[in-house]
Amino acid sequence: MKELRMILKKEFIHIFRDTITLALVLAMPIALVLLFGFTISTDIRNAKISVLDQSKDTQSKTLVNQLSASGYFQVVSYPHNELEIDDDFKNKGIKLAIIIPPNFEENLSKEGNATLQVINDVSDLNVASILNNYVRAVVQRYTADYNDNSSRGSAFDITVKMLYNPESNSVYMFVPGIITLIMVLVTALLSSITLAREKETGTMRMLLITPVKKIYIIVGKVIPYMIISFISTIAILVISVTVFKMPINGSLLMLLFLCIIFMLTAASFGMLISSISRTQVDAMMITMMGLFLPTVLLSGFLFPLNSMPMVFQVLANIFPAKWFILAIKDVMIKGSGFFDIWLYLLILFVMAVVFIIFSLSRLDKRN
Repeated sequence: MKELRMILKKEFIHIFRDTITLALVLAMPIALVLLFGFTISTDIRNAKISVLDQSKDTQSKTLVNQLSASGYFQVVSYPHNELEIDDDFKNKGIKLAIIIPPNFEENLSKEGNATLQVINDVSDLNVASILNNYVRAVVQRYTADYNDNSSRGSAFDITVKMLYNPESNSVYMFVPGIITLIMVLVTALLSSITLAREKETGTMRMLLITPVKKIYIIVGKVIPYMIISFISTIAILVISVTVFKMPINGSLLMLLFLCIIFMLTAASFGMLISSISRTQVDAMMITMMGLFLPTVLLSGFLFPLNSMPMVFQVLANIFPAKWFILAIKDVMIKGSGFFDIWLYLLILFVMAVVFIIFSLSRLDKRN
């Protein structure tokens, strides 16, 4: 028993000495419960929409007010024509547009019937389906209220126009997410583990005393994984286009440039993780908890951000995956160009620069 007590004592000393691993092990269950509990939801709140009200009468305004008051929708634009609706989908990030026809109130009172047109962004199939159901629920409630105050019964016809994914193909939603995950796993995870291994084995200290600039050492360690990630991305794109018939509506060069910028950001995130890690295990656990899980849960890839509490929507902004998925969907599905996604590119590039500067400063202190 004495020998067992000594071994147990030794192991606990080792565990408490490695504070990073201990903190990760203790924090992981709490983080997982919070992330999965708050992010996995099919409810969507305050989805951005546009309303083209061609009638502008009392009943059309009442309907718009009920849409806003439902909590499901946030009207961010009142376009004057359908061309402006197209701009709203690209530049204002709306998920849905509603067109109220002329003579809306007159058609209800005289003919007992009116038609609404709903235009959906079906690049995210799940979100489009949920928002369609919300629209129908609000219209049914409005119809019931109207009929209670009317001498005759009225009804609505809702026509749906599907943009960017008219065949409702689910691959449109998964391909951008898969590309993102591959880049995170290959570029960030392997880069962080490689650099952490150099530090753990002591070879990083030897490299830093050689007559080679520090930035060249780091870049030389990271570039091979970026090349592997880039090859994997091209393979995914080829399979998506040839097998699953997914279009690339935007510029192929713009798409590849976007992927390179994101790979740089992912690699710099891996450098950041390795700079605060003591061992390869620490680097792997921090990457999985600090980058891989947020990529899956907080990027809008699987679960809509609008359904999450505000704190998680704000938190999602600090992870590169959110901005990359927004940009790659715009380029591949919506055919957006540089001036449509420049802000996303700028955010990713600034993140990369900040991560690199911080990582190099930490490397100086640790080595």
